[in-house]
Amino acid sequence: MAINQNLKSSTQLKSRVNMSSPDLVIESTRSNADEINSSLDLAEAWGVIRWVLVAWAIGIWLLLVMLPGMDKIINATTAMLHLPTIFIGLGLIGAILAAYNMRSDKHLLWFLAVLLLLAGWM
Repeated sequence: MAINQNLKSSTQLKSRVNMSSPDLVIESTRSNADEINSSLDLAEAWGVIRWVLVAWAIGIWLLLVMLPGMDKIINATTAMLHLPTIFIGLGLIGAILAAYNMRSDKHLLWFLAVLLLLAGWM
């Protein structure tokens, strides 16, 4: 019997829901959006992404440009063929590191794209 007394009828619940104003809902969603925007620092996230891109570029150069190029060098003729691409890739890595340090993000992405094309060609 005590449980039945504590339970409220559905009509009482409906009247409470109808009495709430829509302004309260809008204010709560605005405060949630402000909290989300304040918690996300896009500049900080881009700094991490830039670091990952530079590490990825160095890994690409090592695995797809330098190691296959060094494996194919067996004499002076093959060295003349493969060393230029290794040095071009090394120059691109230097350009990527310089763009990273100078925070010129458009150049960083451009040099990374060129390095990917070189790695695909190798």
